[in-house]
Amino acid sequence: MINLSEKDMIFKYYSEMRKNGGTVFDNTEGVWKSFSYEHVRYIFAHDELFSSDPRSIHNQESYSAGGISFITMDNPDHKEMRNVTAHQFLPSTISRMKDSINETSSALLSRIDRNSDLISEYAVNLPVTVISEMLGIPEDKRSSFKEWSDFIIGNRTGPGFMELNQRMVSVLATLLQKNDEDSLLSFINKGRFHGTPLSMKEKIEYVMLLIIGGNETTTNLIGNMLRILSDYQDMQNTLRENRNRISEFVEESLRFYSPIQYLPHRFVRDDTEIDDIRLKRGDQIFVYIGSANRDESFFEDPDSFIPGRKDNRHIAFGNGVHMCIGAPLARLEAGIALEGLLDKFQRIEIDHFRTIPIENSMVYGFESMPLKN
Repeated sequence: MINLSEKDMIFKYYSEMRKNGGTVFDNTEGVWKSFSYEHVRYIFAHDELFSSDPRSIHNQESYSAGGISFITMDNPDHKEMRNVTAHQFLPSTISRMKDSINETSSALLSRIDRNSDLISEYAVNLPVTVISEMLGIPEDKRSSFKEWSDFIIGNRTGPGFMELNQRMVSVLATLLQKNDEDSLLSFINKGRFHGTPLSMKEKIEYVMLLIIGGNETTTNLIGNMLRILSDYQDMQNTLRENRNRISEFVEESLRFYSPIQYLPHRFVRDDTEIDDIRLKRGDQIFVYIGSANRDESFFEDPDSFIPGRKDNRHIAFGNGVHMCIGAPLARLEAGIALEGLLDKFQRIEIDHFRTIPIENSMVYGFESMPLKN
């Protein structure tokens, strides 16, 4: 089990790697790792140079990539598959969900107190409930879907995954046979790719991606905001008195503790260079979002939490064609959560000794977070 100080040591490591050239080769893992804002943003922006498809470098069909739906596809396949549900995640569409998300948040907050675990009893349940309702997943199945996504992203390890995976695939196959016109499942059911209806495997991978994306980032963002409020006590009253500053607090939280710290799947299409660094066709690159968002060459005083900072072009949701489809939803949920938590608790101070960070270097978040009594 790691503690908070151990979790935060990663930021010192990032700083050392940025001073080491921004993009370095890891001999142990046999991959390149990009840490600077300039390099990470460049890789995200140039999908014609850096593929998201692990099989594209072998000239195989990209849709057969061994990943989860369109995040491991390149354009035009990526765009075609993403567009199956993209219209349901537009800011104009998501904004119409504000009242229902508020109701969900209020109901969850009414059941917790200062003795509650704010992660398992609130930060997990809010986004899981929202994405489950959008998909049309029954209430009695939602905890299993959360457990499933934790295994897939690496937050949970050990035995039990194969049995759970088989059960969840079976549940999804049953749900996908229904025709609920008001759910995301209906759009996935009607989706077409390369002119033909999606296969059951493609549908299930699509749902898996939305479940993971729909709860992982937001759960971690809410927990990270709570940690920041605890560490910066003076901001609590500021936000209570100036609710219009909540959005800038959310954006700075995304930069400061990026929920996704790195993505491992970028592949060099052809021999190319980043600055003077020569990359060969087929090389794999890990892109460190959490480091890019702390880059002192782009952000002034990056290790200080400054809501409303002058230029906060963070890339917590990625950048370019693969920018997170659920970013508007995550921002809305985070803002609602923050407002509700400030109303619920007059003093937010977490118990650092009982707070448990997630032991997964890919994400920054918490398994458990009790308040100090």
